[in-house]
Amino acid sequence: MFKKLATLCLAYLLSAAAAAAVIEVSKDAPDNYTVRKGDTLWDIAGLYLENPWQWPHLWQQNPAIENPHLIYPGDALRLSWDEGRPALSLATGERLTKQLPISSASQSVLKQFLTFDTLIGEAEFGLAPRVLGSQDGWSYISTRTPFFIDASVESENWFIYRPVTTFERTENDQMLKMISLKKVAEAKLVRVHDDISELKLVKQSQEVRPNDILLPALGVKTGSVFHPQTAPSGLEGNLIGHLYGSKYVGLRQIVVVDRGAEDGVKAGHALSVQQPGAVLKGVKGDMRYESGIDSAAAPVLTQLPDQRAGMLLVIKSYPHFSLAMVVDATQPLSAPMLVTSAEG
Repeated sequence: MFKKLATLCLAYLLSAAAAAAVIEVSKDAPDNYTVRKGDTLWDIAGLYLENPWQWPHLWQQNPAIENPHLIYPGDALRLSWDEGRPALSLATGERLTKQLPISSASQSVLKQFLTFDTLIGEAEFGLAPRVLGSQDGWSYISTRTPFFIDASVESENWFIYRPVTTFERTENDQMLKMISLKKVAEAKLVRVHDDISELKLVKQSQEVRPNDILLPALGVKTGSVFHPQTAPSGLEGNLIGHLYGSKYVGLRQIVVVDRGAEDGVKAGHALSVQQPGAVLKGVKGDMRYESGIDSAAAPVLTQLPDQRAGMLLVIKSYPHFSLAMVVDATQPLSAPMLVTSAEG
């Protein structure tokens, strides 16, 4: 009973704190705006807010509208004020559009990374069927060449992936791993030969090689519409790399964060990427960067403050890791970098 009461009190305090949060409206925020095809929720949130992750506090759902959480091209938005607090709502009480709702971020980018498996757990990776090769022994397999895999399978349609990068984090002295996959082709089952199956390619973006892995073609697993919102207060983690191993990442690229659903992270959460401040040593009037002097001879140490280097929008969460899109960056980002819940 006490635990339940404490939980209710905590929920009340958190909701009260959220309600009391100062919503900073952009200086150039328009009173009225008509949503256009190609707009994203992040774009519109940034149009109206200094901190786009405060979107849930600004957007006023209209109970008379079917699917009030969604915004569509053609929707007329109106900014109003109630006792000094801003509110954004639909200017009309009905929708005539038959178009799809706008996505949270770039639809072309989201479609690529939400339609297919892009991270896979170590256990699932170990069990996935592998490409053995073709009858004629070619190193690269084309759409004209039947090929074989090392398993007897039943599913008719398959996606073929190439493993790219392994990501790791330690949790309770246990090493957790996920492997990033890059889709290279699609295939269809031809026949099964005991413990080997024969397939043919039906579509490919790259050549298929022996040891590529296969996963059933299950289609879209995650929607592309989720609201920008504040991540759990006090959350800290790390940007641990570009999904496909690039050293530097910039706008609209996808990165991996070592926090996931079990840490309270979900699609739509905004994360701040922090650039650590430089360390200086020396004495007053003769301070130098730490790397350029003898530390033993420099008793005074000064740590410059961290600075925000970018913003991430989580697009998909796994139990212990997440995929996030870079939606703002003041410099090229490079792992590892600290990420925190966006405040404000």
